[in-house]
Amino acid sequence: MKRTLTHKPAYCSMFLLLLFTILTNSCKKENLYGTIPLLNVADKSASAIRLYNFDDPTDVTVNSIPLTAYANPNTPTTGTALGLSIFPTGIWTNGDDGSPFVVPNSLLDKDGKAHFTMLIQSTITSGSVGEQSTIDTTIMNNAAQPQDYYLMPNGHFKVVNRDNVPPTNSQNFKIRVINLGSNVYGDPSGLNIKGPVSLTYADGSPVSPALNNVAQGAASGYVELPYRAYQFKLFIANGAIDVTRQLAEIPSSAYYIPGNFGPLPQEGLIPRVRTFKPGGVYSIIVSENIQPLYRDVNRFTSGMPINSYRVITELDPGVNSTYAAMQAVNAIPGKQLTINVDGQPLGGPLPYAGSVASNTAQQAPYQIYVQGTHHIQAKDQSGNVLAEKDIQLFPYDNYTIWAYDQPDGKPALLFEANDMTGTLYLSQSSQSGYVAPDDGTNGTLRRGQYNYALESRFLNLNPDLPYATFTNDNQLFLPAVATSGIYQGDTIRFFSAYVNLAPGAMPPNNSSILYSLPFVSPAATGVPFGNSEKGIVPQLIRVYQSKPGDKPEVPGLLLTTVAPINVLQAFIANPALYTAPQFKTAETGIYTVALVGAINASGTTDKAKLIVIKHNK
Repeated sequence: MKRTLTHKPAYCSMFLLLLFTILTNSCKKENLYGTIPLLNVADKSASAIRLYNFDDPTDVTVNSIPLTAYANPNTPTTGTALGLSIFPTGIWTNGDDGSPFVVPNSLLDKDGKAHFTMLIQSTITSGSVGEQSTIDTTIMNNAAQPQDYYLMPNGHFKVVNRDNVPPTNSQNFKIRVINLGSNVYGDPSGLNIKGPVSLTYADGSPVSPALNNVAQGAASGYVELPYRAYQFKLFIANGAIDVTRQLAEIPSSAYYIPGNFGPLPQEGLIPRVRTFKPGGVYSIIVSENIQPLYRDVNRFTSGMPINSYRVITELDPGVNSTYAAMQAVNAIPGKQLTINVDGQPLGGPLPYAGSVASNTAQQAPYQIYVQGTHHIQAKDQSGNVLAEKDIQLFPYDNYTIWAYDQPDGKPALLFEANDMTGTLYLSQSSQSGYVAPDDGTNGTLRRGQYNYALESRFLNLNPDLPYATFTNDNQLFLPAVATSGIYQGDTIRFFSAYVNLAPGAMPPNNSSILYSLPFVSPAATGVPFGNSEKGIVPQLIRVYQSKPGDKPEVPGLLLTTVAPINVLQAFIANPALYTAPQFKTAETGIYTVALVGAINASGTTDKAKLIVIKHNK
């Protein structure tokens, strides 16, 4: 007790001192309200001013604050911390998407204005177009009516109202066409790529009347479409489309051969396959673009202004966290099936897919579903359940549901996961010199993507063929092995994708073969750069009975009763889009080649045959 009484005054003193400190500090905090804190531009809100670069690489200053490096060509490119947060490379590039950037509110002056001074670093002159120039202009921030500013190749801005309203149906996206093509410079050597334009699917069928005959200087209204992978094409049109006057999608360019007598037909230009996000808003913008073309018979490359187009994102909905897509194919001979998902039909009654001509690519209709577990049933015409199975869907999943007969004669369901991105899983890494760990946490660095890929998967759905091997006519699909660069040691045609496939079997990784087919001008023939894959795309796809094991037989025994697939028919959306034979080539896209029917079938309609399913529109 004495010790407690002795120290009581000390505890009281310490309590009073602590209370005084708290009160003093609380008073000091109030003084901070009168100061201006440091701002981090990258973390602050965006204004309504968004700019796109359709010209050349450009330096940018906003309200006397340089955002790019203004680097001397003889010195390394550097930039300020502020500028690098907006332009990481130190300059405003002219990417395929126009390299959009939004001005942060913190860069606006007190009146909400942005004073721009810009220096177009280097351009290729053509008449009065493309001369190096500076831009000095002021833009007012208008939050009530956001606007996009396109820096055109003539050094001027084109202003277009922006749509920030998402589609009415969250499963859909919105798209429109803006025709800013030029009559004056966008037509070198009489190629005649100018005038009204119409948007079509890959087969040339119109997307919507609202996207037909969009005149120069005009913008169409928006059209809502279900989210999925599309390969849109754009044609000059005055009423009907002109298949010989197709526009190229940046970075592709027009067909042009110097010294050629008369303009070449502009056809067979294959754009990228793109998956448009649910909830997104997009524009396809035609504009004059200065692109490298061969100016003379000696193949001297120079820039020429020509009308082409870009696909830009007006409203990015962010990561899709809800929707997936599925389609269904009936590979059971002699039966008409209905594939039900949670009790509702997917695509209606399905005839046997083998009843369609072999050299015609079929397109099964897609439906969109919410992520989660779904119950799948295959029913015959009498309503009898032939097979059923559950599937777990994740956002962006794309599945084809196959109904087929197993070797034991019982019907089954196969869920084929379709890759719509042209990617393969690499043995090393997509960064040269770095081997990313394969620990299941992040596979991004081990994925290689090909934007212009002819991608095909192979399925053995034949109940009496233990192993099938698919070939390029009478040889294997030769591996394409990179000997240098970031894909060193990898191939884009793994044997596991097409060799010794058992009925209903799918390899867990790299289940497709790819041919990389970026655009190459016909004038590049014989030049030591360009597309080395185009010349080895198969003409015929055949199937063999093969055998794995210690004494493998690969490719094995040719199935002579199974007609081969003619690639120049089945892998072209619509042969009528071609008038010049030299431009007819297999088109990029996502396909499945399946062996259906049965080798030992007694009826001609049940006989084994190859079919092709095209998964992108």
